[in-house]
Amino acid sequence: MINSGKLGYIYVVLGVVLYSFSDAIMKNAMDIYSIHQVIFLRSFFRFVPILILMFLAKSNPYCSHRKTENIFRAVLASCGTYCAMMAYKYAAMTDVFVVGGTTAIFVIPLSVWILGEKFNKMNLLAVILGFSGICLAFRPGSGIFQFGILFAVISAIVSAFNQVLIKRLSFTENEFTIISYHNTCLILITLILGGNEFHWVSLMNILILSLGGIIGAFAQYFITRAFKLSSSSGLASAAYAMLIPNVIIDYLVFNKIPDVYILVGLILIFSGWFIAFKLQAKLK
Repeated sequence: MINSGKLGYIYVVLGVVLYSFSDAIMKNAMDIYSIHQVIFLRSFFRFVPILILMFLAKSNPYCSHRKTENIFRAVLASCGTYCAMMAYKYAAMTDVFVVGGTTAIFVIPLSVWILGEKFNKMNLLAVILGFSGICLAFRPGSGIFQFGILFAVISAIVSAFNQVLIKRLSFTENEFTIISYHNTCLILITLILGGNEFHWVSLMNILILSLGGIIGAFAQYFITRAFKLSSSSGLASAAYAMLIPNVIIDYLVFNKIPDVYILVGLILIFSGWFIAFKLQAKLK
């Protein structure tokens, strides 16, 4: 029988992979629409299936005894989303991936500091192996010093805080409540900041963006559910699953066969996963 800690690790890997596909769809949309509209459309389309599920369950997604903390996390996560989208707009996606990988490095000390989780050297080793694999696979060049990377750095730090806060909220809140506050906050912010920049969306783009949103909805649920099942520091190394969609897209769309750097990078990432997965024998 697989225990809850290991199941949480599987969930977070699935969530990261799905989020990477969703982000790729949204990055392409930013060539046509403003950042505000792209974020609005993704938030809207990933919120719809969640609301339907909550309606069928006859549950109020905003019912919470920790409304202030939920709102604070939602605003913080929204800032991180904007920074990530700005990074995708002004920098190469591979460079953003590398910088985004530092999120896992920040999560461990924050988990010890805020959540009181015990420091585990093996979790740190798993993160180091994963980050080494990402750096080796993507081999960032001079583009890592571009203006857009500044947003990626801010996004990585904010994302680390966000993950720790999700874990903290997960002790008392259900997944749908945490997700609902975030999506509602994003929708309101995009309407306030950029509603006047919205343009007509073609039917084809609606279908594509709705697909990205639905994928994002599953990603949000899996990741939020994962933090309910396992420690945030223990899940940190799963972030490097972002490499998998990149390899799949390159192969299927561009017929690009993974080179030796990517293969070695994947080996390092899988090694980190193996270590972290084995550590999930107990909930912490």
